[in-house]
Amino acid sequence: MKKMNQDNALRKGLKARQKKDLPYAFENRLMNQIMLEAVKKKKRTNALTMSIISLVSFCMIVGVVLVLKYYLSVDLSFSMPVSHFTPESKPLFGFFFYIGFLVLVLLGVDAWVRKKNQHSEK
Repeated sequence: MKKMNQDNALRKGLKARQKKDLPYAFENRLMNQIMLEAVKKKKRTNALTMSIISLVSFCMIVGVVLVLKYYLSVDLSFSMPVSHFTPESKPLFGFFFYIGFLVLVLLGVDAWVRKKNQHSEK
């Protein structure tokens, strides 16, 4: 008798539970939250991967420098050569700076045009 009452109580509880509907757009909100969490996880793993790669690269460079300096006795001192500017070289420097400036301007215009084209395609 007691078992029948429990079964009936469970059935009534389950029927009442099934009658209640989920809030409006519950599935959409839940899926959006899941997608946001997936994007966050991907960004975290990407940042962690880049950090590990950077750390390993730095350690490899330091290791190579230490091996060259202490085990192979390579002189790692770098000295800058002394430059002597003559009056004949001044027009060449002006020309070189002009070419460099043009390259920077053209790269900037190229980046601006590409960005503008990407926004117009969307």
